[in-house]
Amino acid sequence: MASKSATDTSRHQSLNFVVGPYIQPILIAYLQQGGRLSELADAAGVSDLWMITPPEIIAVEEYFRLFLSASDLLQDPLLGIKTGQSAGLENFDVLGEALANLRAKSLTLGHALHQVMTLERLVHRLGTSRIESDGGNIRLIWRAHFQQNKAARLVCESVLAGIIHLAEQLTGRLIPVMEVCFVHSRPSDYHEAEYQHGFRAQCRFSQGNNSIMFAADVLAWPLKNIARPSVAGATAGQVVDQVKSHIGKNLLNSPKLPQIAAILGQSERSLQRQLKQQGTSYQQLLADVRLHHAQDYLQYSNLSVLQISQLLGFREQSSFNHFFLRGSGLSPKKWQEVNRAGTG
Repeated sequence: MASKSATDTSRHQSLNFVVGPYIQPILIAYLQQGGRLSELADAAGVSDLWMITPPEIIAVEEYFRLFLSASDLLQDPLLGIKTGQSAGLENFDVLGEALANLRAKSLTLGHALHQVMTLERLVHRLGTSRIESDGGNIRLIWRAHFQQNKAARLVCESVLAGIIHLAEQLTGRLIPVMEVCFVHSRPSDYHEAEYQHGFRAQCRFSQGNNSIMFAADVLAWPLKNIARPSVAGATAGQVVDQVKSHIGKNLLNSPKLPQIAAILGQSERSLQRQLKQQGTSYQQLLADVRLHHAQDYLQYSNLSVLQISQLLGFREQSSFNHFFLRGSGLSPKKWQEVNRAGTG
């Protein structure tokens, strides 16, 4: 009890902080690109041990310095987006525990976002979130407390990318974002394809807020309790869910059976056998996931059919059009017209 009390007191005394696990996505994104931990420690003015076992509370100035140092060493201004995509529930302390509990209770994405707004101050003091209605859509607005700091671009892009990534982890579905807005100006090194890859939406800069807009219907999507990658003790039915989950995460790269089998720690033959026992195949699951996500994007996003086809791993829009027509009985444009009219 004394230890917990001391921790709570330190949090109140340190008005601007992030919890220790919050730095892990930066380290993951940095190491995945070949960065060396010792070089980052020297550049950020900390020890290797400090990064491996960070203190419970880290001052935001130290967090900013670590983020900027990692970006500079890699010469990667997009490290913020990659950091957000590396975030997991375990990086959010009590908020992560609360979200995991919600997922276990099979509640909705709307419940999860409410928990984010309620508990995020216990995880960091980088900014605050709120949700506003925008016509038939919802806008999640994140107000940064340090918008003028040199690290603001990295932090804001990581937070918005992280919210989208967490929502996808919680629902087991790609989130069809309609628009992403940033207060900071359009970067001089801006490349539309890289931002579209990172956020799968149109990105606007020099806006009045940092925000994500998506259809209100998405708030009602149920949270899904996805099993961990290891399938040693999983049933065949759980393996199907795991395969579909990993296909969805890697659609842009046209995932192959050997890749998914490797992620799950299985041989191709073993995975094929388990899928066959469930009356399906890898190619069927790939087609199902692609069609499902295509319909979500067509109904709820502002992306063009070409952009959607690229996000789903099709090299040519004509191939996507043929695939969609075969799976749904309508062309992508016609399906979009019918279903947007039905929800409008």
